[in-house]
Amino acid sequence: MKNYLLIISILYASSVVSQKTEQYSGIITLENGTPLMFEMEFIQDKGMVNGFSITGKGTPDETKSDVSGIFNKNTKTYKLKETQVLSTNSEADLNTFCYINMEITEKGKLSLKRYEGKFTGYFTNGDTCASGKIILMEKEKLEIKVEKIKKKVEKKIEKQKKEEINVLSTKILKDGDDMLINCYSDKITIYIWDANQEDGDKISLIVNGKYLLENYTTKRKRKKIKYKLNEGESIIEITATNLGSTPPNTSRIEIVDSKTKYPIITQLELNKTAVIKIMK
Repeated sequence: MKNYLLIISILYASSVVSQKTEQYSGIITLENGTPLMFEMEFIQDKGMVNGFSITGKGTPDETKSDVSGIFNKNTKTYKLKETQVLSTNSEADLNTFCYINMEITEKGKLSLKRYEGKFTGYFTNGDTCASGKIILMEKEKLEIKVEKIKKKVEKKIEKQKKEEINVLSTKILKDGDDMLINCYSDKITIYIWDANQEDGDKISLIVNGKYLLENYTTKRKRKKIKYKLNEGESIIEITATNLGSTPPNTSRIEIVDSKTKYPIITQLELNKTAVIKIMK
């Protein structure tokens, strides 16, 4: 008698183990491209499936429906259908609800394992109400993936914050003015363009005694120049070589290093110079 009870207990325990609850999360995509959040939880026992689905979780139309169907172990395919609404947040008439019939097959391996397939939705009178594609992953694996992606995004945002360029207030330089920039980068980028309407303003740009631009006509489009700094002091000179049609000679300049943008406006009379000193 004791042996008989032991056998019964073992068989019952095996049955309970074989009836593991499976949870899946994913998306159903309608033919028009509209995505809807979709979850399922069910027990699969000897090929028979019973459980429930949740559509639109967290929305005003969140609906929980009864799900049943079969599982083909050889093809690793589920054929499932929603049979009735168990609960819903929607105020719509139950006759307008769309019940999903799906066939999904296992794809991928390990962490990429998922179920993909197609679905068709039916009203209670049998008329077709929707169709599209469905993709599901084990809920636990999906949550781990989402958490990993979330951490990557947070790290990327944090990195971007650290790399954000600090834009200083605009400095105006007139005849004979100079300014000092303390730079911690090996290279700078110089942008130069006409501050107002193009009126024929011409300038020369000299860095450490060498012409980078000579008698250059500034345009609305920005001119970009990359320059490698020397150790110590570098001298940038901007000289007005003509006044254009609307004096004074006015140019916009931006000097950008790895952390800071320095906006500058020069307002110069003919042959006058403004100086920018950069200390590295």
